[in-house]
This record gives sequence, C-alpha cells and structure tokens, in this order.
Amino acid sequence: MLLKMVIYQILLGNHSPATWYKEAKRNTDMTWLGRGYKPSRTVWYDFRDRAGKFIDQLHQQVVDIAIEQRHLDPSIGALDGSSVSACASRHRMVNLATLNKRKAILQGAIDASVDPERTLPKWVPPSEVGRADLLARIEHAGEVLAARHQQNDARPSGKRKDPNKIVVSLSDPDAPLGLDKRKTYRPLYTIQNVVDPSSYLIISYTCTASATDAGMLPVMIDQTQKITRGSLKRMLADGGYCSILDIRDCTDRGIELIAPVSASGTSRQNKSREGLPQIPREQFTYDAQANHYTCPAGEILKYKDREKKQRGGDRFLYQSRFQGDTETCNACVLSGQCLSGKGGRMIKRTEGEELLEAQRAKMLEERSKEFYALRGQSVELIFGDAKGNRRHDRFHGRGLKRAETETGLLTLARNLHRLDRLQRNASNPMKTAA
Repeated sequence: MLLKMVIYQILLGNHSPATWYKEAKRNTDMTWLGRGYKPSRTVWYDFRDRAGKFIDQLHQQVVDIAIEQRHLDPSIGALDGSSVSACASRHRMVNLATLNKRKAILQGAIDASVDPERTLPKWVPPSEVGRADLLARIEHAGEVLAARHQQNDARPSGKRKDPNKIVVSLSDPDAPLGLDKRKTYRPLYTIQNVVDPSSYLIISYTCTASATDAGMLPVMIDQTQKITRGSLKRMLADGGYCSILDIRDCTDRGIELIAPVSASGTSRQNKSREGLPQIPREQFTYDAQANHYTCPAGEILKYKDREKKQRGGDRFLYQSRFQGDTETCNACVLSGQCLSGKGGRMIKRTEGEELLEAQRAKMLEERSKEFYALRGQSVELIFGDAKGNRRHDRFHGRGLKRAETETGLLTLARNLHRLDRLQRNASNPMKTAA
C-alpha cells in the first residue's frame, strides 16, 4: 500500500518522505490509494529506508514482464550518466584541520570536559543523541578525507592539489565533490542508466559515489547481463565511455560498442614555434613491424622510450615516445609548421591505440551512425523526464544507500508508467495508429 502511494508521488515529482506525509493527509488520490491510511512522518522515512532491500527485485520483475511481452529488446542498450546534487550544502565543506578542530570541540561537549560557561558553537547539537550522530558523521568524514588525501599523494607532483583545499561535506561525507549540470561545484552522486532504445524502458541502473562516468562501462555491462540473463549484444554510449580499456572490456565480454572516440583519445591542435597550427599526428604514419613513425616529409621518427600511465584504479597503459633527429627536423622545409621546440618532432603513442583507430573507422560506417542516433533519442529523454517532469534534480536522503534507494524508486515508477502505456497501446493497436 505504501509502495503504491510512493510511486504515485514520485510520478508527480515528490521525492521527500516529508512531502509524502503531507500529501497523504490532504490529497484525495492518496487517501484512495491508501484506503484512508494516513501514516506518520516516521513511517514514511522508515519505509524509504526499507525499500532499498526489495527495490531491485521489483525492478527485475518489471524487466522480465517487459521481455516476456516483447515490449523490451534485451540485446541492445543505450548508456549514459548524469550527476544529481546530494542532500548536502555546497557552502559548508571542511578540510582536515577544521575537521579535527570540530571533532575536539564536539568530543569535549560530549565528555563534559568543556568549560560550562563557554558558549558552544551553533553547529553543536543540543541533545546527546544529536551530538553522538554528528560525532559518527565526523569520524566517517575523517575516513573519507584520509582516502582523498591518499589519492592526492599518489598523483604526479605537478597534478597534486593543495592539501588545505581537499575538503569533505559533513552533511553527506560519502558524496564526492564535482561540477553539476549547472557547473556548480558541490557534493553530488552520479546515476547511470541503460535504456532500451525502442521502448524507452530502463534495463539497468546504478547510483555511484563518483563525479564522472570513467570506468562505468564494464560495470553497467555486467549488471545489464545479469538482469537480461546474458542477452545483451550491443551497447550505445557517448565518447566518455570509449577509451582503450573500455574497448578491451567490451571485446572480452563479446559486446559490440557503438560509441565515438572521446576527445581525450585524439591529439589536440597545438601551435608550432612560429605560431602556426602544428601538423597533426594523424598525418604521421605508424609502422607496427618496424615500430616507428614516418612524417609527411618522409623522415623516420624512431622509438625513444616509454612510461607507465595510470588509467583509473589499479589499471595502467604504457605510452611510447617517438622522436625525429634534431638536425634533420630543423633543416626540414616543414619545420615552421611541425616543430614546437628546439628538438626534433615527438609523437606519443599509447598501448592499444590501434583499437581507437579501428573504432574511429567503424563509427564512419552508415550502420554505426544509424545505431548511434538511437542513443540520444532514448537515454537523454529518460534524464530529461526525470529532471524536468519528475523534478529529480536533488537527492532527499543522506548517504549512498539512500541515494541508491531513491534512484531505484524513481526507476521503478518510470518503468511501471511506461510499461502500462506500452501494454495499453498493444491492446488497442488501432488507437495507437490513429
């Protein structure tokens, strides 16, 4: 009964248990759905937390029904991600020094070791329960902040952030910090959806404590295969899901990837030392057997060395460098357009780059263009509906688990609404045609 009422409220764009409580008292539709039952605020909040235990099972049932009734094609999916603001303020984030200072003040208030005549800051809760809850969040925030400092220390020295600028949100420590769709730096979570391009039903979904889509392609493929029982054959995605490692993961899983090569996989248009557009690396020919490049003037760029490049988590790729002879390059008639420094022209090639070249050639085919056109018509529509019609531009519960539950409830409501429409159209084809 509560689930029916919640799904109805989500379709109206109400995602907060506090709003469900108010609507159950004054909305006649909610009274009819609940048969006169008017739960308390506590009941609504408890139900939101309990729903996380069974929401995946309900989603699996809806997908199975859609496949059985031939409304959903499990062999193809369109993938995309979108960031949603966490239930946390973007104005109240603290670094390690401030966190330790607040922890000491709060611990003193709990232990009654602080001078009673001293005025406590307003952020210290007045009750013992509130102080214990805040202390637990501060300790968890310390663990998250320590992990972020560890990640920062592992970066190259030129790419490390100032330790004092590494911050965490005390309201929701799990939420990573990044730019939302309005380019505002704040705590957020990222939702990933795999959508059937023909029915617009969501096949699989997830909510992650990440500010980017990096590394999510194999995760979503495995999750979709589990839901569809290995029926997925083709995945449509944008350039953010098309790296060398992504292509390898799709090949290992027997999945055809329809996605353009990301901008980071191509060379940027640099300037030569005379200020002219530099001759792009695409005009240099690579010989795999000889392991060298040939420039447009016919000169050889020999292999120089290689270095290990981190590519998310514990994965890495080797990047080789090829460089031409300094005297030969400086004497070349194309030196003004080719060289950016005093040395010979240098080309960098990442291990597995032939996969990107093959993917570029594949995306020029008409068949790939037709498939890729389906991606924007389906998965982008789902996110537009969620944020525009369902007003889901911010989470209403703190923590990753509650964000996952809210994402699951929204997905279930959206799929039930869409499946009902598909079933009605199938039962009355003449009305659909008209």
